[in-house]
Amino acid sequence: MSASLLLPDSAAAHRSRDLLAEFPQLSDLPGMPQARMLVEYIIGRRLRELDVSGRDAAGAFIDAENTADVPHRIIVVDDAKGIQTALLRPLAEVAVHLDRIDDSRIAASIADVPEIPDLGQVESAHSAAGRAASAGERNPETWAVINAPKATNALAESIAALQAHVSTIIVIGRSDSMSRAVNKELARGFGRVDVSPGVGKHRMIIGSRPLSAPSLPSFPKRGVITHPSVGDLEVRAHGACFSGVRSDEGSTLLLDALIETLPGSATAANPIAAGDDGTAADSAAVSKPESILDLGCGNGWLLTAAMRATGALRGTGVDVSKAAVASARATAEANGVDVDIVLGDAADHEDSDVAALGEFDLIVLNPPFHQGTTIETDTAEALMATAASHLAPGGQVITVFNTHLRYRDRLEGIIGPSEQLARNKKFTVISSRR
Repeated sequence: MSASLLLPDSAAAHRSRDLLAEFPQLSDLPGMPQARMLVEYIIGRRLRELDVSGRDAAGAFIDAENTADVPHRIIVVDDAKGIQTALLRPLAEVAVHLDRIDDSRIAASIADVPEIPDLGQVESAHSAAGRAASAGERNPETWAVINAPKATNALAESIAALQAHVSTIIVIGRSDSMSRAVNKELARGFGRVDVSPGVGKHRMIIGSRPLSAPSLPSFPKRGVITHPSVGDLEVRAHGACFSGVRSDEGSTLLLDALIETLPGSATAANPIAAGDDGTAADSAAVSKPESILDLGCGNGWLLTAAMRATGALRGTGVDVSKAAVASARATAEANGVDVDIVLGDAADHEDSDVAALGEFDLIVLNPPFHQGTTIETDTAEALMATAASHLAPGGQVITVFNTHLRYRDRLEGIIGPSEQLARNKKFTVISSRR
């Protein structure tokens, strides 16, 4: 694949290199190739060297009046490192939206630009764009850049929220992760969809010519999860929420194990010692908790089910994702369960919102072990430490994890005495006490 969208000696190439030279501190960071591609595309479009697809215009007619200052505003979605935002800022007025607040803090340290808390309120991000939106007019000078997510629903919701407010949406990502689903979602809202040439391992898919009557999906999605001990639970999920409206297998095993520890369950009445083969639970019954904390609450299903199963009086969920927080709140409300859902980074011990949560009798934990496509366990250990700091005397932390990660020793060291409650071919559930 080409190393650039632009011809080496073109005016746009020289201008792009001059801009990039102003940011030597970013040159070796992982997100730089995609950010450079965006810079080349915008400058190439403005100088009429590139057509809408990012290919050499080669003498094709391009309306100079409609390209010279386009885009005037750019909304950048999920630029986790803030590199795109920093490089685009000299070219246009930029606002950002990041689903994860930890990403938001990183991006803010690199580029000081306005943040859009909710893509459903895009018009408030730019005064001119806001006036156009409130007047029912689309602002042709506003573009959006969406960093391709793993989940199609996350992309679909971003496109649906932005389509009425922008003239162009650029989805950018690694070529091997840009499936036909991207084209399909853009085609729901735009009359033209172009695929750019690949640059290195990256490419763009570009939606333009917005449709006046788009066929966009609505969010949050709705579903029902049935569990034999708690019955039917309505679930709501926004696009970027982990597992959508489904119950993930690990959380289901955790809930099963929790219920088995409660007074009146068969296992609680006659506990059996078990080794690491996981043939039976090895924990005696505990009293029903009066308070529950779910660190990483996702769509809120596990917290809502645990509240219903235990009859706890107080429940709190925490998640670093705005989509998850909105989903969990909607799920709890749909089931008439009164809980607090907090947007916070439970892996960051300096997060004041998390530090102020207080103590809980029961903490449930299904920690992530992927950062993008990379396996990492630092986040899980940080969540264990947060759980330990919020555990009330006599309480327990119930953790589920992929068995191959072997977290039991870490739980012992960070929280306290730990025992296995359940295990299947994929997951292990451990109860830990101080």
